[in-house]
Amino acid sequence: MLLLLFHPLALNAQELSAAAAGAAAGAPAVRQISVAEYRSLALSNNLSVRSAQFDLEKSKHLRSYAFSQFFPQVKAVGGLLKPGLFGGGRLSMDADIDMTRIFRNSTDASLTLDSTFDFTDSMWGMFGALTITQPLFAGGRIINSYRLAGKGVDASAYQLQMARNEVYDEAESKYYQLVLLSQLIETLDLYSDTLDVLNNQVSQALSRGVVSRSDSLRVRLKREEVAIQKEQAKAMFVIAERDFKLFAGIRSGDVLELSAGFDAVVEPDFDPASFPSHLAERPEYRLLSLQHDAARLQELVTAGSYLPSVEIGAYVAGLDFRLDGKTLRDFHASYNDVSGFILLNIPISDWWGGYHKIKEASFSRQSAAAQLETNSNYLLLDIENKYVSFQTAFRQVKLAEIGLEYAEQNRSEYYDRYSAGISVLGDYLEALALEHENRTKLNQSKADYFSARNAFLSSLGAPH
Repeated sequence: MLLLLFHPLALNAQELSAAAAGAAAGAPAVRQISVAEYRSLALSNNLSVRSAQFDLEKSKHLRSYAFSQFFPQVKAVGGLLKPGLFGGGRLSMDADIDMTRIFRNSTDASLTLDSTFDFTDSMWGMFGALTITQPLFAGGRIINSYRLAGKGVDASAYQLQMARNEVYDEAESKYYQLVLLSQLIETLDLYSDTLDVLNNQVSQALSRGVVSRSDSLRVRLKREEVAIQKEQAKAMFVIAERDFKLFAGIRSGDVLELSAGFDAVVEPDFDPASFPSHLAERPEYRLLSLQHDAARLQELVTAGSYLPSVEIGAYVAGLDFRLDGKTLRDFHASYNDVSGFILLNIPISDWWGGYHKIKEASFSRQSAAAQLETNSNYLLLDIENKYVSFQTAFRQVKLAEIGLEYAEQNRSEYYDRYSAGISVLGDYLEALALEHENRTKLNQSKADYFSARNAFLSSLGAPH
């Protein structure tokens, strides 16, 4: 088990005992976490994935908005009228009216009807209208705009998949990077312990005059070098641990423990002839296809905007005038109507520049088609290149395993020679350094292997 909460200065026995006592007194419980669990946390909490999910939801609402354009359009308007604000509003009348039929008291002198009179001071009115229209033909703009919005939803879904793939790969990379640093510290600890034992032996031999002082200084120098390397590795571990938690949205105070080291290294076994069949599974390829489809739909929308459109509709209108005082009493005039109409809209002036806008959209579609063809070949090349890297990484692991086996055997032989007095101390120190170097190289090769494996599987469009 690899404990995450390493601190560069927390390896002595007293502090380890204090940490154990703290845990017993109510310190946070250690939580084991596997690489699969860490990937799941990262996919749930990482900011880039959440942002891509928000973009997908926005695209869905945009598509719903485009669908609403199929519905009838309803508009209502109403208000108050005050005629004659700028000196107008004179009403001329020339009529033969029997006033006794209009007014009860026909002898009242104020109830006279002049042929013209000014009604602007006391007249006011109200108006209202309700209009309903339904497009019958709009040059394909509505249906194609809705389809275009649907392509936007698909594009956001593929972008979400790409974000998930990136987070998936990066989460595994961060996990194994922490494993690598942990094993580097373990290797340095082992190296340091060996040098401590050797230093004690050399110190005793120096006091008996068996070895020279330069041999003693050489061992001390190597111990100091390894001590510095340990401090650097532990400092790097602390920083990597913070990044590990931030990336997956884990609280900084949580105590985690890596539940495993490197997984088994398996030789790649894929048929390169099958790579083209995986091309369509890559979200990058699907995005390129969507861009071409969207450019085609945009061309149709642009062309449709210069075609005549036909709408049917109906409106309900009301107009009401009233006059208070002056020459006519209780004057009231109103108009109400329900009408239907057919509206033909021909954008004649738009045709002057419409040809060029349509050609622009056409060239955009052709450009998208060219990008689809060219970038598809690059995506296929990317799969082949990452497979080569995957194979190379596997061979590097096997090479590093042989190198470590050789270094261990070499160190054992030089130790026997040194113990028998037939080899100098410097040769044994070099053998120790070679073993440490090859052990570190093997761990790094394994980390590179898993990174190359994940990159290759992602290039095949494997969903995460």
